[in-house]
Amino acid sequence: MTIELTARHIDLSPEDRAYAEDKLRKLGRLVDSLDMHVTIEAEKHRQTCAISAWGKGASYSVEVTDDDLKAAINEAVDILARQLRKDKTSRLAGRREGAETIRRPRKAGA
Repeated sequence: MTIELTARHIDLSPEDRAYAEDKLRKLGRLVDSLDMHVTIEAEKHRQTCAISAWGKGASYSVEVTDDDLKAAINEAVDILARQLRKDKTSRLAGRREGAETIRRPRKAGA
């Protein structure tokens, strides 16, 4: 997993950078190979966290604006995790019990 972090109009402290990277590394449990580009931007009193992620033929995108930087990062990571879980669940749904496979074709009456 690779994470690129870009800060615009803000001096990102090492603590904030480590906080964002730590939160994003936890998403590695959901997907094996994922590349992410994170953009943190400040405008007046608003902090924006935008995450673009791609891997294994799928791409994901999230953008959250909040007054607090850590709250924006938390919400963006939560939304991205939800997207990853939904995609993983839909991919694995075909393998569940009763699904058509090569060894077990769908019955004609069903």
